[in-house]
Amino acid sequence: MSLAIEAVAFKRPKTGFARTLTEELKGSYDRMTNHPIVQEVEAGKASLKLIRGFTREFLPIVRGTYRRMSMRLQHAAAHDYELQNALLKEVAEEVWHTPMYLKWCKKIGVKVPEDFFEMYLPETYAFVLYIDATSTGRATLEESSGRVFEREAFDGFNNYSQQSSLVQTIAATGLALRGFPFAADKLADGFMKHYGATKDEVEFWSEHGTLDLDHADVGVDIVDRYATTPELQRRARESAIVSTSLWLNQWDAIYRKYGSN
Repeated sequence: MSLAIEAVAFKRPKTGFARTLTEELKGSYDRMTNHPIVQEVEAGKASLKLIRGFTREFLPIVRGTYRRMSMRLQHAAAHDYELQNALLKEVAEEVWHTPMYLKWCKKIGVKVPEDFFEMYLPETYAFVLYIDATSTGRATLEESSGRVFEREAFDGFNNYSQQSSLVQTIAATGLALRGFPFAADKLADGFMKHYGATKDEVEFWSEHGTLDLDHADVGVDIVDRYATTPELQRRARESAIVSTSLWLNQWDAIYRKYGSN
């Protein structure tokens, strides 16, 4: 289910940068697609403890996504209606996902909010806080770490530009998360085949198998067209690599705590 917003084609030319970056990240995408959590669900070997633990640690990502995606609009220039359209379309499609997820929680006996009062894993906080930082305040990462991103100037235009913040936040989500849709497809199939879930109960996972790939493709397209300088490309690359690493670290930590090993 989604609100219908017609896509508007971008006029900006492509640079080819995003294709190079996605090739660099292919190993990380494959790691998520074939993560032990996914493999165990797919084979029907995942315990209810693992499934519930995975579901619990995933909630902060789900609940915050609509808000984070809305905040990305601040990085779009007022005159750039093509970009605004693309970002709004993603927001409209994302708004329905929290109810889908709560339906999944009910299926596996995870109580909301009772089962979410305890502290999450540190790796969950690390990933969520990172994608929050890239989505909200401009130059948050630079101001926090005090790093010089451009040789030309420490407090120059690029450091605080909308375009710089844009490529960071889009790279942290659209480029970094391209392994998840394929993992979500496997999870949905495994939950239905081995755990008695219906198509309606796994709607969150099946929706993200196709819809999130569309979102990821939009992210790739935006970064390819807007990361037009070496400085912007360096930021996009770093943001994508950090985000991917933090999310995989979270999945690894979930498996260590709740998995069979």
